[in-house]
Amino acid sequence: MNICIVAGGTGGHITPAIAVAEKLPKDVGIFFITGKSRKAEQRFLSEIPTSKVFFLDVKPIVGKGLGAFRGIISAFSSLKDAIEILKKIKPNIIIGFGGYVSGPSLLAGKILKSKVFIFEQNSVMGLTNKISSIFADKILLSFPDSEIPKFSKKKSIIVGFPLRNKFKEHLEEGLKEKEKEKGRGEEKNGGYLNILITGGSQGALSLNRLFTKTLKKIVESNTDANLPYLQIFHQTGDLFFDEAEKFYFSLKQKMKNKLAYSIFPFSEKIGYYIGLSDLVISRGGAGTVFEIAYAKKPAIFIPLPKSIGDHQLKNPLKIFGDSCVIVRQSEEGRFEVVLKEIFSGSLLSELKEKLKSFSIEDGSKKILEIIL
Repeated sequence: MNICIVAGGTGGHITPAIAVAEKLPKDVGIFFITGKSRKAEQRFLSEIPTSKVFFLDVKPIVGKGLGAFRGIISAFSSLKDAIEILKKIKPNIIIGFGGYVSGPSLLAGKILKSKVFIFEQNSVMGLTNKISSIFADKILLSFPDSEIPKFSKKKSIIVGFPLRNKFKEHLEEGLKEKEKEKGRGEEKNGGYLNILITGGSQGALSLNRLFTKTLKKIVESNTDANLPYLQIFHQTGDLFFDEAEKFYFSLKQKMKNKLAYSIFPFSEKIGYYIGLSDLVISRGGAGTVFEIAYAKKPAIFIPLPKSIGDHQLKNPLKIFGDSCVIVRQSEEGRFEVVLKEIFSGSLLSELKEKLKSFSIEDGSKKILEIIL
């Protein structure tokens, strides 16, 4: 049996595809189609568990006029290329995890009579998957009550979110390291607090600036004794890295020995930092939401403004309910209040208590049961 997995664009599409690919039986021929123009597509390339990787260049259909026309022309050209690729590998099954490459690849699979599956990771289905759901055989959903077209509901199944082996290994490593560090808080005045800030694999400029601006304001308006010892892990993305470096260097001069920090544009070991953290501050992309939930970590979610169908607000709401804090990007004053409550310890204790009975499973097993 040959299976073709298709994913491109961002880590949110690519990481669940890798999670499923790496758990396929050894006697299955695994083929992978991805894009070649986005940074995330290059970053995760080494994790794809097969050397049989094909690249498809698909441009988005954006707006109206010339941009949309170029996107439509690109889609037709990509369909032709996808058909040529699939004729070579002859997949029995093709499963799309989203990104621009999925549309033409899945349609090519249908034309060539492969069985077509769609995985929708978000609580609101994106445009590519909406179109593909017309001809897909089955639709696999991460979220209960996902917002999908009515005609798709009869062939949809809730499977949860697949997690990479590497993420789970790194998470375990971070949790063990966290246990070793527990004694450190007794040596510091006011205790200690580990915080991870991440905007996903690409970073998030406005989220980064909201956090640094608010943290600076809190530090400058409080005496040193009122703040806990902070250890900050910050996945900045490429655009904010230099700015973050200057910010934390300056802040450390003010906080002295009460601040330690580690900043990086991107880390393959994000699970390790989630494991080490007492609190995660993040966007509301499905992959990050499920990873944080799996780790049972208190979180503040700051949804991407104007995400499709407001899915970055709905994603954490559907999984965490009231066991997390959700703050809009524009709510600077509220974010300051929430962060102060975290620093005081009261809100963090409340969130930890709510998460004790929390349980999220790796969705990979259920996906394999359905597609094989």
